[in-house]
Amino acid sequence: MSQVVTVRDAATAALLRDGVASGLEVLLLRRHASHVFGANAYVFPGGALDAADEDADLRARCVGDADAIDEAVGDNGFALAMAAIRECFEEAGLLVACASHAQVTADRRDALRAALNAQATTWVDVVSEMDLRFDLDALAFFAHWTTPAGPPKRYSTRFFAAAAPEGEAYCDGLETTHVWWAPPAQAVAAHDRGDIELMTPTRATLESLARYPDADTALAALMNATTVRVP
Repeated sequence: MSQVVTVRDAATAALLRDGVASGLEVLLLRRHASHVFGANAYVFPGGALDAADEDADLRARCVGDADAIDEAVGDNGFALAMAAIRECFEEAGLLVACASHAQVTADRRDALRAALNAQATTWVDVVSEMDLRFDLDALAFFAHWTTPAGPPKRYSTRFFAAAAPEGEAYCDGLETTHVWWAPPAQAVAAHDRGDIELMTPTRATLESLARYPDADTALAALMNATTVRVP
């Protein structure tokens, strides 16, 4: 008898910026070879929903109408947006759609990230120490993909996009092993050549992004796009 695999809620974020010479770039991270799901694939920062992502203190730290994201995304909308933001910090060291109002050194910020990845602290505690304020209006919800039956893990993943914050992304060596600010068309071409692995939702997103010349144009289009839902 085949085992029923539970479908877990998850979130991911396509971070967009303009390259010096190449136009639009999107952040791709190569997953560690040890992963059961998507080993060595290039993906956007993302991961499964945590119970702490819906903590009331996080919602209280939002600028503007935090309920709007629930309307856009549906069930667990706020928590899924928070999961996308948290995963960007865990996997890439970037604070997306938020700003720190505390004086935190770079070394301390790195230590908080390491502790979060080691489950030695919680996202709520990290947010409190850095005194983060969230602007969920900076996130564009544009797609919802569900892993088909068959793989050892299945996810119901909401896709967000945001402008990349200042600073360089860097992988943690555990979840992710390589950073690539990729021109979307180049990433698709690399996949066609067999040089990199891409999962279907990642490739579909890159193909869509390849139509846009710069980050502002792409983000504006995704803000106003009809959400793609793939069951």
